[in-house]
Amino acid sequence: MSQETSYLLASLMRQEELLKQLVASINKPKLGLHNEAGSCKIYCNRHNGSLWYTLNNGEPQAIAQSALTGYLKELRFENAERRNKETSKLLTTIQANRTYI
Repeated sequence: MSQETSYLLASLMRQEELLKQLVASINKPKLGLHNEAGSCKIYCNRHNGSLWYTLNNGEPQAIAQSALTGYLKELRFENAERRNKETSKLLTTIQANRTYI
């Protein structure tokens, strides 16, 4: 095999690897709910008109999307007081297009 043929074969193999990486990145699921920068605190309960909501100046704002996809980074319990009672909250941190807590 000539040196030119070896070089061509190596280039084609590299191109094939790059195409595989490109297809793999295209086939990954879209992460997150939206494209804003920074972290986002999401609250979950049905008392504010939707299952998921954020707070804007203390006012709940519903999140219309039905799914949050990402990678679970942390699960932890935090003690808090609610209605004058000690309670525990489950906090999750999800890494997606931004960090969601």
